[in-house]
Amino acid sequence: MKKIYSIAVLSLITLVCSYCQRSSFQPEAIQQDYLTFGKGGGMTNQVDTYYVLADGHVYRHNSISKEYQPVGRLKRSARSACFDKARALPASTFGCDEPGNMYYFLIIHTQDIVKSCTWGNTGFTPPEAITSFYEYTQQLANDL
Repeated sequence: MKKIYSIAVLSLITLVCSYCQRSSFQPEAIQQDYLTFGKGGGMTNQVDTYYVLADGHVYRHNSISKEYQPVGRLKRSARSACFDKARALPASTFGCDEPGNMYYFLIIHTQDIVKSCTWGNTGFTPPEAITSFYEYTQQLANDL
């Protein structure tokens, strides 16, 4: 009986701790510059979205599970380089809205402007600066 009680208490503690570790991240509450990028579509129409905040925190959202999961935190040098590159992208490279069955997107949110590009449509090639930066941000997230 004592062993069953110990297992029940341990299970309860594990459950409470796993609940406490869930992210309370909410995109609508972000009050700093941030990047959003990801991909979606296909038969399931699943969309994976990454959020890179100016403070270095990175979150991932899956449209099917509807959960925001912390991915990690970029080092100061990596986040500075990332946001410097984002600011250096000319506004003229943004504005494309050419999604296909499978699509990719990149959005830069700053205090004064939102620049976005969505692509995937057959026959449309986004500017090289966009795809290059997209791959760069994807690699940053994968390295965490």
